[in-house]
Amino acid sequence: MLRLVATIRKELLILLRDRGGLAIMFLMPMALITIMALIQDAPFRDYQEFKIPLILVNNDTGNLGIAIEKGLKESKIFDITKKQEAEDLVKKNIKAGDYEIGIIIPENASELLNAKVNQFVSKKLTEVGFDDPSQKKESAVDTDLNIKILFAPETKKAFKASILSSLKQSTSKIETQTIMDIFSKQFKTDDSQMAKSEPMAEFVNFAEVSTIDTPKEALLLNSVQHNVPAWTIFGMFFIVISLAGSIIKERDDGSYTRLRTMPGSYITVMTGKITAYLFICMIQCLLMLLVGMFLLPYLGLPKLVVGTSIAAVFIVAFSTGLAATGYGIMVGTLFSTQQQSSTFGAVSVVILAALGGIWVPVYVMPDSIRMFSEFSPLYWALSAFHKVFLNQGTVQSILPFALKLLSFFAFTVGISYFYNKATTR
Repeated sequence: MLRLVATIRKELLILLRDRGGLAIMFLMPMALITIMALIQDAPFRDYQEFKIPLILVNNDTGNLGIAIEKGLKESKIFDITKKQEAEDLVKKNIKAGDYEIGIIIPENASELLNAKVNQFVSKKLTEVGFDDPSQKKESAVDTDLNIKILFAPETKKAFKASILSSLKQSTSKIETQTIMDIFSKQFKTDDSQMAKSEPMAEFVNFAEVSTIDTPKEALLLNSVQHNVPAWTIFGMFFIVISLAGSIIKERDDGSYTRLRTMPGSYITVMTGKITAYLFICMIQCLLMLLVGMFLLPYLGLPKLVVGTSIAAVFIVAFSTGLAATGYGIMVGTLFSTQQQSSTFGAVSVVILAALGGIWVPVYVMPDSIRMFSEFSPLYWALSAFHKVFLNQGTVQSILPFALKLLSFFAFTVGISYFYNKATTR
């Protein structure tokens, strides 16, 4: 026990004397959190409040044009600009990037729709024997009713299909209503009773049921909720440089050899290092959370909301700290020089951070990259923090991520132990 305490005390004294290293450990993540939260605040707001810019040229003054325009406004996903421009100008504006979508409703579209529906109804009535010879025969309507939709060149097929489906939904009801009006007209002989049929009710309704039980659960991912846990995790894993450097330095100056000649197991020395650096990681985490709760709101950013389970936050931080220290122990054991360990450690942490969603959220990554995120311990830690901060997660909900981080810790420490045992025989 005394050997373990002495090892922890030695590691902490070395760290406290290295003021430059402490500044990097604590000030760098604090600066990263502040800078990145400020930089990404506007993009996060834009993404959450994003509306698709759409130019609408409505040359029709009838029911069809009104119904389409109303449907577009009610969808609340479009930023609609109404203009009376030629198709070439609309195309030019879309190519220039001013709009994502252009919709051109032709002149007399409602009249053409009524004529086509009237022709369709008359044909069907004739087929079933309801033809009235005294009535005037409608002339055939050969002109197609085409509402032109222009998309930006880079628009994806899935997005196009979604927009077309939304537009068809807006026009289907007016088409059905027009058919009912024509049928009603055909079966009424008294001109005074030739009023339009009453508006059709929705027979199938879709009721959105919220999964949010409390106002706190309505919290959206913003720059603070993302960057504070993200750069906290990054800072914790960046101790790989100091921890690996400490192990290699002990080998180079002979301290490791002296420790091996002393009574006791090497596991005690390793445990001492892990405990000391885990303590640093926990202080890092606490400072970063305080920055998000008190400093960032002072700069005009949203306040960090840490959820309702402090125990869950502690378990995530503790598991992440263990994973980070285990990785540092492994890098320091496998490499023989500080240059090798610092270069590999820094680059590998940056790669794992990029894959883990530290730089940008995983959900905006391409599918080909997103599949590799599942193998990044930083992704496990960030997902656990998001589960607590955004979804009011409990200890039970973050256990799968915590177990992954603890398994990663056990794996890295196991590699370090057996590699060290094999090379010191």
